[in-house]
Amino acid sequence: MLSREDNELLVRVGPGTPMGDMIRRYWVPALLSSELPERDGTPVRIRLFGEDLVAFRDSSGAIGLLEEKCPHRCASLALGVNHKNGLRCLYHGWKFAVDGRCIERPTEPGGANSGHNIRAVAYSTHEAGGVVWAYLGPAELKPEFPDLEWLGMKEGHSVPFKLQEDCNYAQCVEGTIDTAHAGVLHREQPWDAPAKYDHEKDLAPKLEVQFTAYGMRYAGLRKIGDGQQHVRITQVLLPFGTMIPPPGKDAPPIIQERRLVNYFVPRDDESTWHIQWFYDTTRPINVEHRMEEGGIWLQDDFRKKVNIDVWYNQDREWMKTGMMSGIKGIVTQDHAVCETQGRILDRTKEHLGTSDMAVVAWRRMMLKAARALQEKGEAPPGTQGGISWNAITSETVKLPEENSWKADIPGVHVA
Repeated sequence: MLSREDNELLVRVGPGTPMGDMIRRYWVPALLSSELPERDGTPVRIRLFGEDLVAFRDSSGAIGLLEEKCPHRCASLALGVNHKNGLRCLYHGWKFAVDGRCIERPTEPGGANSGHNIRAVAYSTHEAGGVVWAYLGPAELKPEFPDLEWLGMKEGHSVPFKLQEDCNYAQCVEGTIDTAHAGVLHREQPWDAPAKYDHEKDLAPKLEVQFTAYGMRYAGLRKIGDGQQHVRITQVLLPFGTMIPPPGKDAPPIIQERRLVNYFVPRDDESTWHIQWFYDTTRPINVEHRMEEGGIWLQDDFRKKVNIDVWYNQDREWMKTGMMSGIKGIVTQDHAVCETQGRILDRTKEHLGTSDMAVVAWRRMMLKAARALQEKGEAPPGTQGGISWNAITSETVKLPEENSWKADIPGVHVA
C-alpha cells in the first residue's frame, strides 16, 4: 500500500502539482484526428490534466490547442468562428492563430493590426497514428516526438479508439499492467470449467521487472506443462503508456499478431481519456470485430453506454454458463473493476501480493520522477532523446522453463 502522502502525489495532476508538472513534460495523445475532420471545421472542446481547452484545424490544416477561455473577456472560444487561419471569438471578434497569437481585434482601434502583444495560452500539437498529440509542458523543454512503431504503419494496420474512463488515471494504468487478472477477469467460461488458454492454466504467474530508459518492461511467467513456460512481455512507457503483447500462435489467426497500446491520459483527477491503438504488421485490423470484442459502444461524448450507471449490464445467469464476469466486452470488464475502486482509489487500504510487482514498480518510478523534477530539476525518463522508440515491442512466447526471457527477448535501453 502507499502512504496517504504518496497516494496524493500520484493521483493529483492539475496545474502546478508535482505529478502534473512531470507528466506535462511528455507528448500525450489528446484527441482523435477524426474529431477534427476538416479545415475550418467545428472546434472541439477537450479537457486535459484538469485544463479546459479548445482544438481546431485551421485553413492550412495546422491544429491549434488553446485555453478555452478567450484572453479578452473569457468567453468560450469553442463558440467561435474558425476561418482564414484563425479562431475568432464570438463575443467581440478577437481572432487567434494556432500558436495563440492574437491576429485581429476588430472592436479596437487599429482592428486587424492591433493586439499582437496578446496571446492565448497555446500548446504544441503533432498529428500521428490517427491521433492529435499535445505537449503541455515548458516550450523550451519540449522533447523529440517518439517515432513509435504503430504510428507509421500503412493504412488499416493501426487503428485508434478513444473512450472515457470514470476514475483516476493511475487506476487505469495499474489495471493494464496487472497480468495476473487476465486469467480471471477475462475468463471465457465459468470459474470451475477447465482452462481454455495458456494464461488461464497458471493463475499465479511469476513476475519479473526490467527497468529501461523510457520506463520498464516486465514478464508474466506461467508454467504450462511439458517443461514449457508461457511468457507475456508488457512494455510500460512513462508516464502512462502500455504495450500489451499479442495473444500468440494458439489464438485465432485474426488476432494472433495483433498488439494493443493503451494511453491513459488524465482528463482531470477523477476521469481519464483511454486512448488505445490496435495494430498488426501482418493484416489490417478488423474494426468491427474489435468493437464487439471490447464492448466499445459509446455515447457522442465518448462515455460508455454500458457503464456504472447500469452496473455494466452484468448478467448473473451468464456467469454460471459462459463468461465468468457476466460482463460483455474486454474493455467494459477492465473499466468495471477500475471504476468501482472509486473515482480516486485510497491505496492506504490495499493489501498487495506478489502479483502486484509491476504495479508497485510503476508507482515507484512515477513518484521518483515527480520528486526528482520538483526537488532537483531532473528531466523525467525518456524525455532527453536518444531512444529508439520504434524498436520497442511487446511479445508473447513459449520458452523452456530453464530459459531466461531477458536473454531470449533482448530489450532496448534496459537499465
